[in-house]
Amino acid sequence: MSLVSAAPTATYLNARDQWLTEQFLAGTGIRHTVLRAGFYAATPAALANEELVVSGPAPTGRAAFVTHEDIADVITGVTIEDGPRSEHDGATLEITGPEALTLDEAVTRIAAATGRPYRYEPETLQEAFARRWRLGMSGEQIETWISWYQAIERGEVSVVTDVVPRLTGDPDLERSLVARAEHSPGYR
Repeated sequence: MSLVSAAPTATYLNARDQWLTEQFLAGTGIRHTVLRAGFYAATPAALANEELVVSGPAPTGRAAFVTHEDIADVITGVTIEDGPRSEHDGATLEITGPEALTLDEAVTRIAAATGRPYRYEPETLQEAFARRWRLGMSGEQIETWISWYQAIERGEVSVVTDVVPRLTGDPDLERSLVARAEHSPGYR
């Protein structure tokens, strides 16, 4: 599994490693399909502090958050094809939610769906680094964590695709961000 917008210069540092893995896989000559997921719909709730506040430097950027269930459905759709060849051989499929949301919009929906007072509070880069440093995170951990927010702010994970409905046979693009994700790992 890789990440939407994986590239050698991706803002989210983990997406750079994922791109390298994709390149290695492509060079092996074995049958494969690259599955790139958008950020998980359960992540904002998992990032909340004890007061259910999600803080980070991404006030205006958007992400097409995707549920674990939708990812599993796409994996199933790709892997159940019989035969020595598949239309997905060598393909890169970007698995996203049905719309790109700001963190404020995503967290507001999580709050409404769970009945819990989640909220998003934007931070500057300096505030985000300082808060994580006070929490005892290493510089490398902080840089990677902050790059997640920066990828959102820069719009690198805002692409919306039709991969989920196309591969699952579900024409309903109105899947709710939280109606499905609230049962995923990370929700409190």
